[in-house]
Amino acid sequence: MHSKYLNPKLYLTKLLRVMVIYLSPLISVFERKIFSHYSEFPLKHQPVFIIGAPRTGSTILYQIITNELDVLYIDNLACSLHRNLFFGVWLSRKIFKSKPHNNFKAEYGNTSMYGAHAPSECGGFWYRWMPKNRHFVDEGDIDDKAENEIRREITSIINCHDKPLVFKNLNAGLRMRALFRIFPKAKFIWIKRDPLYVTQSILKARGTVNANLEQWWSLMPENYESLKNMTAIEQVVGQVHSVERQIEQDKNMFSEENILSISYEELNDIDFVLARVHKFVGGNTEVKVGSMRAQIVIDEKDLCTGEMLSQLKDKIDALDWNGYTS
Repeated sequence: MHSKYLNPKLYLTKLLRVMVIYLSPLISVFERKIFSHYSEFPLKHQPVFIIGAPRTGSTILYQIITNELDVLYIDNLACSLHRNLFFGVWLSRKIFKSKPHNNFKAEYGNTSMYGAHAPSECGGFWYRWMPKNRHFVDEGDIDDKAENEIRREITSIINCHDKPLVFKNLNAGLRMRALFRIFPKAKFIWIKRDPLYVTQSILKARGTVNANLEQWWSLMPENYESLKNMTAIEQVVGQVHSVERQIEQDKNMFSEENILSISYEELNDIDFVLARVHKFVGGNTEVKVGSMRAQIVIDEKDLCTGEMLSQLKDKIDALDWNGYTS
């Protein structure tokens, strides 16, 4: 039998997911008694979104932040209750309190096999309101009712626990226009990486996850329909450039002080990164006790060779990666 079927953490996570489908209506009754109270007051802290292109280090950054700073986040336990996220985060805090998760493993962003307290991207929470067939969401693409429900649910969680709530779901970088209507003072941590290594990593992910370099993987920018008809190399270069161009344009809707840029290479100095993030999310945020330190060594190496590497370089060099005008 394959080892994954013997993993008790994975088994319990799947069992919990099945249970909460049936328990959700009862949990909603509990939520309504408390939920509305916290959602009626102004936000005590702004939500924080980690954004960027895929394969830029966003997952390890998310794991470092949530392991060492006492911020709220959606762990796998809370995500299993994403239909009742207020209750999910409350339950997680009751069980784990402010303990670090000490998990720095993931399978292309997925941590579901690494325990209930490991940080989750939890796309299911956002898909309650956002379209599933595309990732770019413009202002007005979701109705006022959906915007209000998102605002109330996140506000209630933040106000109940009086801590910043950090999300890592890269789709947020393609939803900044919609998020601006909901949280005009939201904060964004934009992590960037040399496009030569990002695109090679995406190609590797395609081969691993899809077993097909030609098949699309991860974020679909606004121009996805035109990109998907191109070669694999043109697709991944266009994907990264389009995602970053979208973020570059849409971040101007927010105050400059609400955008923090971090480079992948800076993860070699975790103390430096944490100090910047700590100040950004709020200097009064406490540091967790007993947290392990992630062991990271950034040493970029080419994953492609020969003609493929040459074509990647040519396609990347043909684009503007500063002003994103091309």
